[in-house]
Amino acid sequence: MNTGFYTNPIFLEHDTGSHPENANRLRAITDRLESEGMLEKLKLQSGRPATIQELKMVHSEKLISDVEAASESGARNLHTPDCVISPQTYNAALHAVGSVIEGAVEVAERRFDNAFCAVRPPGHHAENDYAMGFCFFNNIALAAEFLCSEMGFKRVLIFDFDVHHGNGTQHLFEERDEVYFVSMHQDPRTCYPGTGYADERGKGAGAGYTLNVPVMAGTGDEEYLQIFYDQVQPKMEEYKPDFILVSAGFDAHRDDPLASLNLTEHAYMVLTSELKKLAEKFAEGRIISMLEGGYDLNALSSSVREHLNILQSED
Repeated sequence: MNTGFYTNPIFLEHDTGSHPENANRLRAITDRLESEGMLEKLKLQSGRPATIQELKMVHSEKLISDVEAASESGARNLHTPDCVISPQTYNAALHAVGSVIEGAVEVAERRFDNAFCAVRPPGHHAENDYAMGFCFFNNIALAAEFLCSEMGFKRVLIFDFDVHHGNGTQHLFEERDEVYFVSMHQDPRTCYPGTGYADERGKGAGAGYTLNVPVMAGTGDEEYLQIFYDQVQPKMEEYKPDFILVSAGFDAHRDDPLASLNLTEHAYMVLTSELKKLAEKFAEGRIISMLEGGYDLNALSSSVREHLNILQSED
């Protein structure tokens, strides 16, 4: 497979210090892929910064100016203590969005079969006008909006397997029917951000186009995958997506320090395989994933390796 791999040194300059979401996450991923000979199998791409007009597809002018001003002023946080900011945060966030959009376009136009974006800051918690949960701009929502509004896609599936519910992504699309947001995450009664209950299913024109599947703390591979096969896969098959976007957070791993699920690399391998099959069946193979969470460096890098093994495999 012709798999694009998007990353850029600017992402390392989003300096969060000892915060769990730090630059060592990307270093661990690239170091493992390089040491195991995988990088040479991927199509390395540096991406590009997003334009302000692209950001405004889903974000308010106030949020955009807040992120820029906080970066330039030397502020240490924006909106919440979780959102640590540094002088290069705004530029890194612009490049994360632009890389994801570029990757989606390259896959849409068949120059790549699929792609993975090793970007930071992550995005799925970012709301229209509010940074939260380590996220400033919502990378996956902006890619979905670009595919719908600029490229004419009508049935974009977003699948989010981060252990934390993607509240920002859900809220940005919950009243629309051209994007189907599906999330498996730890029970919101026991996990940040406290959203993503099963009865949150969309509103108005978007009613039925949000699917939340909370998973009890302590759940391991076998039970998690059975829930996927029983409750998630049939709904995604029914939707027949024409493009698949994946919020690839690997923090449901049993070694991750920020949550309480017990998945292993095997679960991520199976999920990726099923999503790739779904893309081949309905979307001419069009699938792109982007990094969200994952905070144990060994678990993160080994899980990303398995994810990429499936994406770039010809089988």
